[in-house]
Amino acid sequence: MDEKQQLDPKPDTPQAQNRGPVRKWLSKRWVYPAMYLGAAAVVIGVIYARIENNSTPTSVTTTETNQTSQTGTTSNGLQPWVWPYAQGTDATVTMGFFPVHGSMKQQAAAVVEYDNTFYPHKGIDIRAAGGRQFTVVSAQRGTVESVTNQPLYGYEVVVSSPDGYTETYQSLGSVDVKPGESIAAGDTIGTTSTNLFEQNQGNHLYFQVNQNGQPVDPQSLLPKQ
Repeated sequence: MDEKQQLDPKPDTPQAQNRGPVRKWLSKRWVYPAMYLGAAAVVIGVIYARIENNSTPTSVTTTETNQTSQTGTTSNGLQPWVWPYAQGTDATVTMGFFPVHGSMKQQAAAVVEYDNTFYPHKGIDIRAAGGRQFTVVSAQRGTVESVTNQPLYGYEVVVSSPDGYTETYQSLGSVDVKPGESIAAGDTIGTTSTNLFEQNQGNHLYFQVNQNGQPVDPQSLLPKQ
């Protein structure tokens, strides 16, 4: 008996009869896409649970806070939104906002993996060409609410603006504003750097916009590029 005969059971043995349907099932074209979609659905399900719980990694060291500023609207209203980088910067969005009602492909492209856990991306990541450091500017007028040093996210600046908007700038290496300071759209916030939470993004800016405490897609507010 040759080697092939020793390794392959005869067609009429129970082992061969059991293996036949499995091999036939795996040969179908829809099997592997279905397995992929099933795994992706599990990941998306975990992310939805995190959205409901509003959970993200927490590790905060506060350096400066503004105890007197108040979040909310002002009588002057909003200025036109601007992209949060200095004019002349060659920058692109490298990760978008997690679309709760988007397709599974769109959702999978807006997920951050950190410490073996998946988190929905509640803002956008912006990188300059070549991964260079760039100057970050305010996307909207408002009052600097806080400046904090986040071990996971780098320096963070939060600005409260009219109509219930709050803008968060993370992954900063330097900061040029102070809590309580009033700023206009286009004013310098600081410069970009790297952070532990999104190491694979390199030197970049994480920009998040909330309205009345709920994240909204920043690109729905910013000028079309």
